[in-house]
Amino acid sequence: MQHELPEVSGIYKFDFSLKDISFFKVGGNCDILFFPKDEIDLINFLKKKPQNLPIAVLGNISNTLISDKGFHGCVIKLDNLNSIEFHEDYLKVGSGFKLADLIKICVNKNLSCCENLYYIPGTIGGAVFMNAGIPGFEIADVLISIEILDFNGNKKIVEKQDLKMKYRNGNIPKNYIITAVNLRTKIGKSEELLEKITDIRKKRMKSQPIGKATCGSTFKNPKGMKAWELIKSANCDRLFIGGAKVSDIHCNFLINSGNAIAKDFIDLIELIKTKVFEKTGVMLEEEIIKLGEFS
Repeated sequence: MQHELPEVSGIYKFDFSLKDISFFKVGGNCDILFFPKDEIDLINFLKKKPQNLPIAVLGNISNTLISDKGFHGCVIKLDNLNSIEFHEDYLKVGSGFKLADLIKICVNKNLSCCENLYYIPGTIGGAVFMNAGIPGFEIADVLISIEILDFNGNKKIVEKQDLKMKYRNGNIPKNYIITAVNLRTKIGKSEELLEKITDIRKKRMKSQPIGKATCGSTFKNPKGMKAWELIKSANCDRLFIGGAKVSDIHCNFLINSGNAIAKDFIDLIELIKTKVFEKTGVMLEEEIIKLGEFS
């Protein structure tokens, strides 16, 4: 397959272990990992790649569970799409830009944007794809528009209102790649913003298993309910399968205790869903994205 790939300015890596860059520290290899140098390089690749080449796009891999079988095709990592432009009341930022880094830059510039999402370990593109949020705020609240490419390299701009974003779902069209995001900004006070994100960091350090091999919240909150309360009420807060276990700090987080494989997480997720449904009649829905074959 290597000789069929187009020449690029970025980097190809072959038979790459996705486990090494996964937050869960599980998963198999992908046939090809591609880091485009910039958007032009990405467009060139998409236009010239083999038409039958399966494509997957990954951000920071902070909410993705990768199959033990890996991914047979090309995984595109957008780390180099990290440009940023500041305008009077909005900013344009590449989808590969780290969310936490953007927030710190905005704070230093006395700009309020999406500081409520501080300490969520993802990229801007990933945050929009998932419509990342906390109670009372989601990135849709400050989103203006996105720039996207289809898998043939054709570009379009989509306004926020046309996306019809939902809870933890950016509703991005299938087989499209987010390349840039426009976000509203407003003037703030650096000291107040810094105090706010410092407080957010302290609270999350106490309430979440920061530093552990985890992909964040496992399940979406059902309307009017909290997933962690349902998990606890079904006595699932101490469950484990193999090396995958429910966090002692926050039971909506699963962690790799050291020797887990992806199947352990899949089995644990299904066990929790079954037990919660039997106890409460509520079927939990995963917030975590799966990549690869799990059958």
